[in-house]
Amino acid sequence: MACCSMTGYGQAVAEGAGMRVSAEVRTVNHRFLEVAVRLPREWISLEEDVRKLVQARMARGRVDVYIAVEPADAEGRARVDWDLLASLCRLEAKAVSRLASSGMAPEGVRAWLQYPGVLQVAARTVPPDEVRGALLHAVAAAADKAVQARAREGERLCADLRAKAAALAETVQALRAAADGVPERLRQRLRERLAAAGLDVDEARLWQEVVLYADRGAIDEEVVRLQSHLAELAAALAGDGPVGRRLDFIVQEMQRELNTIGAKSTDAAISRLVVDGKVIVEQMREQAQNLE
Repeated sequence: MACCSMTGYGQAVAEGAGMRVSAEVRTVNHRFLEVAVRLPREWISLEEDVRKLVQARMARGRVDVYIAVEPADAEGRARVDWDLLASLCRLEAKAVSRLASSGMAPEGVRAWLQYPGVLQVAARTVPPDEVRGALLHAVAAAADKAVQARAREGERLCADLRAKAAALAETVQALRAAADGVPERLRQRLRERLAAAGLDVDEARLWQEVVLYADRGAIDEEVVRLQSHLAELAAALAGDGPVGRRLDFIVQEMQRELNTIGAKSTDAAISRLVVDGKVIVEQMREQAQNLE
């Protein structure tokens, strides 16, 4: 799909090997594709697999992948690890016996055992290979949802770009029309200035000066190039694959042509149209930079 934003979000859950894997994929604008994966330390060996999975689905953007793994039965059912409980009871009795000489009551020993870091219980571990299938399934589903969100946002951005391109095309047509009237407006201004100065008007010489002046400020080539850029933009929006970089280049060229027209022309009507065109192009640039 041609129009795809670089902003999106997806979330998915999968289960396997008695574990529940939750995956979140968040994407924002970036010049290139940058994937950051946040995995529990014991499954860090799966990071490259996650990265490749995301890279196969996206071409540009900053992608943050958040993965959490927990026992699948941690919610909804209460379970007692009787062996662990027996071990803790023996540990408490041993602590009471060892500290009896200090006069500490059993309640005090129990309270200190609850102090953070005093009592440590090893967490259940699952080999990466056992959880790999569920983990990658969750990441793939979350990444697909993020891609779908990027596509929906991209369509809205491209629809807005097409509307702005149509507005710019009207401005370019107005520039062409305004340029056609420049010689006559120049002749009229020069005639008025000569008359105000009390000088006689030599029509032949007047037209000669008008033609020379108008030729220096001619914008025909810039207008043609602007129309060509608009055609290129329309073709890019109608094509397949990532278009953000291409659109960014096209919009820069449009800005360059408008700057040239503004620098060459001293006609007020053209100057106003150049300002209007620059406003539209700047809005287009902001939208193009959001596309993949």
